[in-house]
Amino acid sequence: MKKQLPKNVGVEFANDRCVKDADTTVFPETKDSADLFHENTMCQKPRIWQGIPGIEKTAKGRLFVTWFSGGAKEPEPENTIYLCTSDDGGQTFTEPAAVVLPTGRARAFDPTLWIDPLGKLWLIFNRGDETTGVHGVHARICAEPDAAVPVWGEEFSLGLEAPYSFRMNKPTVLSSGEWVMPLTHCNEKILAWFAEKKQRQGVAISEDQGKSWILHGSLDAPAWALENMIIERRNGLLWMLIRAGGGFLWESESTDRGCIWSEAAPTTIANPGSRFFIRRLRSGNLLLVNHYKFEGRSHLTAQLSTDEGHTWNEGLLLDERTGVSYPDGIEDTDGLIRIVYDRNRGCEGNILTASFTEEDVAAGAEVSGKVIRKQVINTLKNTTLLESGWDPKTAADHVLEGLVRVTGPEVLGAHDAEFVCVGNHAFIVTMANDERPGEHPAWPFVYITMSMVHLPTLTVEKRIPMVRSGQVFENATLPAGACFVPRILRKDEQTLRCYFSSGQPGEGQTQTWFIDFDLEKLAFSTSIHRAMLKTRAGVLPMQPRHFFDDAVAHGFKGNPSDHALYIIDSFKVHDGKTCVGINNFDSGHNALAVLNENLDTFEIVGHFTEPQGMFLTESAINRMPDGTWMAICRQDAGDRNYAFATSKDGILWTPAESRAHVPNGTNSKPVFERLRGAYYLGWQEASDAFRCVFNIDISRDGKTWERKYHFESEKSFQYPSIHEHNGCIWLTVTQGGSDPGGKEMIMFGKLE
Repeated sequence: MKKQLPKNVGVEFANDRCVKDADTTVFPETKDSADLFHENTMCQKPRIWQGIPGIEKTAKGRLFVTWFSGGAKEPEPENTIYLCTSDDGGQTFTEPAAVVLPTGRARAFDPTLWIDPLGKLWLIFNRGDETTGVHGVHARICAEPDAAVPVWGEEFSLGLEAPYSFRMNKPTVLSSGEWVMPLTHCNEKILAWFAEKKQRQGVAISEDQGKSWILHGSLDAPAWALENMIIERRNGLLWMLIRAGGGFLWESESTDRGCIWSEAAPTTIANPGSRFFIRRLRSGNLLLVNHYKFEGRSHLTAQLSTDEGHTWNEGLLLDERTGVSYPDGIEDTDGLIRIVYDRNRGCEGNILTASFTEEDVAAGAEVSGKVIRKQVINTLKNTTLLESGWDPKTAADHVLEGLVRVTGPEVLGAHDAEFVCVGNHAFIVTMANDERPGEHPAWPFVYITMSMVHLPTLTVEKRIPMVRSGQVFENATLPAGACFVPRILRKDEQTLRCYFSSGQPGEGQTQTWFIDFDLEKLAFSTSIHRAMLKTRAGVLPMQPRHFFDDAVAHGFKGNPSDHALYIIDSFKVHDGKTCVGINNFDSGHNALAVLNENLDTFEIVGHFTEPQGMFLTESAINRMPDGTWMAICRQDAGDRNYAFATSKDGILWTPAESRAHVPNGTNSKPVFERLRGAYYLGWQEASDAFRCVFNIDISRDGKTWERKYHFESEKSFQYPSIHEHNGCIWLTVTQGGSDPGGKEMIMFGKLE
């Protein structure tokens, strides 16, 4: 049954060629936007993050851009929608005004702008309240967006007959006149921000110019499927593309104008789990703005299809940087295409536009003379990354409450886990043993295992043995001795690659190996392979002696060791290359290395060992905004506080020294990641109890730091790894129970 909107005095709808049986229809009463903006601006708080934009252009050329912000992140009850305009073709924009405020705990989010066939501007957005379970789609309408003072109607609900619904993208007007809005929904009340695996993809269809909407379609897709878009193909079929978390967009078709949809299935269009944009251009060709040949949310690219989306050209690269996402777009009457997107929401918080023509996309380069890239129209101006009143201890306690144990009940000792996320799962590798708490390279009973965790529910679905002492493979047999310090990365769409050290100290050189994991079969390969080390002496087996010899050639004067060469840092991608910090823990020297394309050889870029009296190990490395490398190093001599080294080229490094923002660290592995455009620096604070205090500080520039988390746990909190996936930051950490060393289990959960 159709739900009619409230019939208050408001905006009249006029006749239009796409409107059937148009009548004089009323929407909620209007309000002068100047008064509204002033009123809501008074309610604004400093924005510490922002993103998820939308764009539209009126008949007379006024540009409207919207996005949302509010609170410390999204989702939060304080999420608020902002709007700005430009009357000079996008050269300058007004200061943003808060146009939709949260009500109680009902946040306002995911705005989009859309001009309907009648010329009226819609601001469509979602409201959601995790405490009451009320989630729905809302809108405001501006009848005359070109007026000197635009007048907006009051907010109203679209009245969708679903307990839970939200949408992200613009509606599509069909050739037959219906308005079709892509939608994500659930048929039960949800007391959370997202319905996750219960979410279904569908559409809301209006046959009366938006007065009422009827829900159709209930497509099952991966649990993080959302933000779908629709194209009407030339043969009359509707083609739906769906964001999903498995590395590719999904698709479905409808032959009856959106009422019934085919079973959803994956496409061959790669996507990192982020919003995309698709529309039909005036020429009849299709435009897709998506991440192409990406490394996470990077390489935002406009591509063209002349065959209804079956194939796409290489396209025009709009922004190659990391942290770019969520494109929305329009095409002017003169053929100029404008895309809005965001970058580094929690850091710079840039809202940007790009302009180009179809000819530029077809050529894969500028041919029109109209290409404009990376134009910042708004950015965060506040100096803090934290909302007012932020309490690092309270925030950390909340994280601790949500952690789950991922090692099995048989495990008595576990330490130093690493993970990658693919789709709806985390794949966590760790060294473990079933005999005693802790770990030691001389314990041959230390093995490596993988835990597969379902992210929406934090349920351990599988535990899969990886390698252990003396294990026989098709092509090799591991030596007797511990399997130690595992690291993992995603090799390709089908494969994870896991690295580890194997051997017994005092029984010859230990060796770094790798083994592949098949994501479809959920099984490790039956063969293993030696990792190689490229130094000035050549390509050699990745063994401590070759690493030591290269360090000596670069001035190192420490003692050799036959073991303890480890890939200690998390893998990071810079300039298209996979980089990582490696070290010999027993000898006390570190290096920056890059992996080759086959991901089987680690090439030494540069060693950093000075001052050698500090005995520096277990470094975490990252690139700063100016391109400089920075390493935070564990110190096992002197005061045991952390020391920082820098390098302009990764080859020559400054002597490491302490820094004021880490005043009282102790010898334990640090964390140094860049997530959501901000640096996350994690370090162990010295305390009376062994490794029970851990801080995570954040910074935009790597110079000014703020405390975001202060963990205190009697069970210890050490050797964490943190990574971003599908808009969340996930965490593994070593914790203990009764053992003073605190190395008994691996915990996993959401940091934010």
